Amino acid sequence: MNIHAARRYHTPRNGPLSLDQAETRRLAYALKDPRAAAEDFDTAGREMAALIQGPCWLIPIPSSTGDTTANAKLANAIAQHCPGAQVVAAIRRTQPVPSQCARHKAGLGPIPADQHHLTRTPRMLTLRQTYFVDNVTTSGHTFQAAHNAMSFGTGLAFADAFNPNNR
Repeated sequence: MNIHAARRYHTPRNGPLSLDQAETRRLAYALKDPRAAAEDFDTAGREMAALIQGPCWLIPIPSSTGDTTANAKLANAIAQHCPGAQVVAAIRRTQPVPSQCARHKAGLGPIPADQHHLTRTPRMLTLRQTYFVDNVTTSGHTFQAAHNAMSFGTGLAFADAFNPNNR
């Protein structure tokens, strides 16, 4: 499964962060909160939109609790900068899962894709490029779970904390 990311995510565990790296980290965390500054969503949306072309579907990834508010706001910011992009809630979580971010901070491994409890909604989509939208990708398992639920689609993240070369 392909995953596109606008920026590389660096951790301070590997040494001091540059100003740009610290700003990427700040933005990545801010995008988890739908109350974050509109400018933060616009910045990320513009950079992520530069990676894709419309017409396309933007599907917000549900948080570990099943809420899509923050990623829907991010998807709408992307759509503002990508003509023909449309946001659609086409996947949902059937039950909460542990936070990938919290697991990563605790030094635990990622949740396997088959344990994300993502399923397709009854919403039918017309044939066009489809992107799953999330703030950060670490292992790629969340995107893979979304892909498995829909049987198609590409990951689109603001920051890639897993693969410094972006997939």
